[in-house]
Amino acid sequence: MTQKILHRLGPERIDQIDLNILAALSDNARVSKVQMSDKVGVSAGRCYERMQRLEKTGVIRGYHADIDVARVASCLQFLVQIKLLNDTASRTKQFETAMLKMPEVIACQSVLGPIDYVVVVIAPTIERYQAIIEELRAHSADEFEFVTFPISKSIKRAGHGDFKQTIARMARNQSPED
Repeated sequence: MTQKILHRLGPERIDQIDLNILAALSDNARVSKVQMSDKVGVSAGRCYERMQRLEKTGVIRGYHADIDVARVASCLQFLVQIKLLNDTASRTKQFETAMLKMPEVIACQSVLGPIDYVVVVIAPTIERYQAIIEELRAHSADEFEFVTFPISKSIKRAGHGDFKQTIARMARNQSPED
């Protein structure tokens, strides 16, 4: 059953060695190829080849530092739910382009349901946050409604989990006919 879900992660089959590489990178993206080869059980060269294939197929999208923005710059964080009012394909594209241009928008997810986007915005003050929303309105072709939730603390962020355990649970919860 695990192989079925792994096959759907990319155009090529993802095997246990690939999973071990992904788990090692999830734990520490700065792990050396030699250290990874020890963890995975294949040569450093073979690890590198597999990593390149995983990058090429889009399974590995990049390597990033987990930076605590609040320690670098005194700021507030806001979780914002956005509902576009008159969305068409072209207006949605323009809205998303406006989001990409705003450096204070540090995350944006398109979602299904009664809202269209979940966004994380950082700002030094509430007044600046309000100005960011106004800038977004000015650069967007679509009107939108929004609900703001100031973030008091971050409990768990993307990439801060047990990758192997997550994949194993996904495979266990797969229906037999898949």
